[in-house]
Formats: sequence, structure tokens, C-alpha cells
Amino acid sequence: MNARRNFLAAVGSVMLTIPRITSAQQPAKVGWLQLSANGMYADITGRGFLKGLAEAGYAEGRNLVLVRKSAESDLRRLRALAREIVDAGVDVIFAPAKPMADAAWYASRRIPTVIATVTDPVVVDYAVSLARPGKHITGVTTANAELIGKRLQLLAEMVPGLKQVGTFIDEPLLASCSEEINLMEKAATRLGLTIVRVPVAADTADWDAAFKRMVSAKVQALVTAPMTANYDITDKIAAQATKYRLPFMHDVPQLAKDGLAVYGPDFEDIFHRAGHYVARILKGEKPAMMPIEEPREFRMIVNMKTAKALGLTLPRAILLRADTVIE
Repeated sequence: MNARRNFLAAVGSVMLTIPRITSAQQPAKVGWLQLSANGMYADITGRGFLKGLAEAGYAEGRNLVLVRKSAESDLRRLRALAREIVDAGVDVIFAPAKPMADAAWYASRRIPTVIATVTDPVVVDYAVSLARPGKHITGVTTANAELIGKRLQLLAEMVPGLKQVGTFIDEPLLASCSEEINLMEKAATRLGLTIVRVPVAADTADWDAAFKRMVSAKVQALVTAPMTANYDITDKIAAQATKYRLPFMHDVPQLAKDGLAVYGPDFEDIFHRAGHYVARILKGEKPAMMPIEEPREFRMIVNMKTAKALGLTLPRAILLRADTVIE
């Protein structure tokens, strides 16, 4: 009898944490602003976000309305779409990356906003500090300030005599990613490297022409850049990099089959946690008081197939440090 009573009490305590929407109540309304809603990266991160919401008791069609707006890779549409989200009367805005977060910032500084992949929310004035944001924005950061330097360091260990490192810059996104570019160039200087910027328009780029410019600039390797929020061009860049015999280091573990190596956080987990942040705000927490979290783990993946194709013999120390080695 006591066991049954304890079981019922435990179930009751869990049920108290699940939002109860009666017929008289309106479902929660969340605006979701995306640069692109299509492709592998969008699928991976979207799955994580919806999982986080579901774990916290929110599901579309039951107690949640998602107002989804995608710019279809056209940066110029983001501000107008953010205003549409605000006009829809949402309770929370999910604007994962900086271009979307900027658009949401200009559309409203009143509606709580959750981020997921902004490099440094304090530097760009979204928050007073990570521990106590103090404004209407909170969520998760990729901690990319440290990661940028780490990727360059690893690349220097893999490529003997490395001096010139290329990176593609999507010019329409230049303003949004200027802080990351500055961090990259400062990290390169500390390592005795030079960053060579090659401008492209990521959605319409002639990649052969872009890589020929890299080769003309005597680039010896390539590193991922904050050039787009659509990571599904990674495979295109990786294929061309191997064709032009340029080792390529990028940051999305889920796309590790492309390029020489990957060092970065688990993006699906980051969006999963962002879903929990949205749910916490819907349940009454204030973003100003919710610490912004950093990634819980980073993964290093080395692709030996690509290394062999490039004629590289990777140091044993690199292989021992790798979480995964693709043979």
C-alpha cells in the first residue's frame, strides 16, 4: 500500500512540471526565425530543438504553436520576418545564430529571446555577463572564441610548414560575423599564421573560381568561417578543397565525412538545450536571470581517407587526441 502511495505521489510531482492547457487556455506561442529551414544541418538542429521542447512538456498541436519563418538563405529578409513574428504575438522568440538574433533584437527588445550559436553574447551586447545576462536574451553559446584558435592550432599541427590559411567570407554576412573574423585573425597572428580572406556569396558561389583564387593567394589550408548559417555547403567546400589539395578543418561533427578534420561542439545538443530554455521561459523564468550556458563537450574527428588523398601523414599525437578516426 505504501509503495502504491509513493508511486502515485511521484507521478503527481512529475505531472506538476508539465504545462496543463485546458480548453479555456491558449497554447504557448513561440517564434522560430531561421536563415534556412532546409538541409542536413537544419534537420539535425531542428530535431534537437523540438526534442528539448517536448521533454519540457511542449508539443505542437497540443499546447504549443510554432510560428516558423525562414529567410531561405536570403539575409535581407530576416528583419521583415522578425517583425512578422513579433506581430504574431509570440511569447518567446528562438533566434539561434547572430544574423537571426540581430533581426529579432531590432524587431523587439521586449519579447524574451533564446539564442543557440552566438559566439560571445557579451561582446555583441546581448548580455551583461554569461552568469547574469541582465537583458531579454539568454540561451546557449558555442564558445567559438576559444574554438577558432584551437582549430587553427590543430591545423598547424597537421600541415607541416603551414603559414597561409584561407577562409571564405560571405559578404552579406560580414557585419554579423565581424567579431568572429577578428578573433580568427588575432588567433592566427599568435600562431604565426596569416588568414587569407576570399569573398564569396555562399548561396550562388562558383566554387571552382573561389578555390582558384585561394590557390593564387598561395593558401596552404582552409578553415571554416562564419560565412553562412546554412552548413550544408560544407560538403561542397570539402569536395573542392580535396580536389585542390587543400586540407580543410571545419566545426560540425555531424558532417565529419567531409574534409580533413572537425573540431567543434555537438550542435544537436546545443539546440536541444535551447529548447529547454524556451520552455523555462514559457513556465515563468526571466531571461535576465537565466545564465547563458556553454557547450558541454567538444569532439575532434580526423578523416584518414582525406589525409591519404592529400598525401598527409598525420602526427600520432593528433590521432591519439581524436575522439573518432575515420579510416
